[in-house]
Amino acid sequence: MPANKAKRALQVAQAIVSDIQLNAREAGDRLPQEEDMLARYEVARATLREALRFLELQGVIQLQLGRGGGPVVSRPQTRDFASSLSLILQFMDTDLRALLELREAIAPDMAARAAVRATNADLAALDDCYAQLERDRETAAFEETNRRFHDLLGWASGNPTFGLLTSALHLLTRDLAVELGYSAQERANQLRCLARVLNAVRLRDADGARRHMERLVKGSSEYLAARSPELVSQKVRWGDPG
Repeated sequence: MPANKAKRALQVAQAIVSDIQLNAREAGDRLPQEEDMLARYEVARATLREALRFLELQGVIQLQLGRGGGPVVSRPQTRDFASSLSLILQFMDTDLRALLELREAIAPDMAARAAVRATNADLAALDDCYAQLERDRETAAFEETNRRFHDLLGWASGNPTFGLLTSALHLLTRDLAVELGYSAQERANQLRCLARVLNAVRLRDADGARRHMERLVKGSSEYLAARSPELVSQKVRWGDPG
């Protein structure tokens, strides 16, 4: 595609996103028919379709085929962000160890913010997830429930970028945790540490939440690196993290 046409398609895509927000369209809402959109954005049919394909790849819309089909509003998900991030990281020759280091850097502050900002609904969700984690301590579901607890904590921080980045990191390192798994001893250690983090969050003790989370993620990274340094050294590869 010529550069000028590609640039125009991107501009149209940006205008469509602005209109979606301006008109408060929700997931599942249909966008106008193609003829109406051609008139609205004053572009050629090929340019409009390129813009719509771009938005579909970004998770903003779904293009439904057949009679009555067309663009339907969706919402970009964490997996869309994680996929784009993994593509960039692959070209930067990044390994999984770097992702673990990033988690060590952001998780303590995330926990501290959750201690200050978590709502009652956030606390209830964290309590439920921790209870499920205890039930899963001897099952294959432990790692997934563990990740969900951290995701909930990220969103409870009151800063959506913490939630988004934490969830994306978990998607990108999912294969690492699944392949290695945690020993019974390490699972017990994770549960003890998470109980301390959760208690500090309940007490609105930001310093305590930060301190306990710092110990948890540092110990977890050391455990995974010691168990399989070769796997931790693997490069991030672009794929479908969902």
